[in-house]
Amino acid sequence: MSNACEHLDDPDWDSIEGAVLIAGDAADAGAIAGIAARLPWDAQGVILLEVAARIQLRHIDAPDGVSVRWLVRGDGIRAHARGERLANAVHAWCVEWACGEPWSPWTVWLGPHTPPHVARMARSLLGVAN
Repeated sequence: MSNACEHLDDPDWDSIEGAVLIAGDAADAGAIAGIAARLPWDAQGVILLEVAARIQLRHIDAPDGVSVRWLVRGDGIRAHARGERLANAVHAWCVEWACGEPWSPWTVWLGPHTPPHVARMARSLLGVAN
């Protein structure tokens, strides 16, 4: 994982290689929709969005190889803490795609509203300095 880097600005989405993970909170949905629209037609990966309730779901156009997954926290006794479902999903992606052998390129974008503990965990798993 010595090839890991963190983009301080948006990467050049038109020319990315390898799997993509685009993740964030409901407040990042607009930015994420814009990124999805700029992905190349042959992109592979996943978009993860955590929302408090189903009413926050919206359509996001993405290439066929990029799935859009909505992670609903819910309410009542079955509610999840903010960032809990997103952290679990980001962790699973990092282990599957970025920590495997042989190494393959990947791009990860976490929205600015992503809970800090989720971003720290992802950086740690991906070998990117905090």
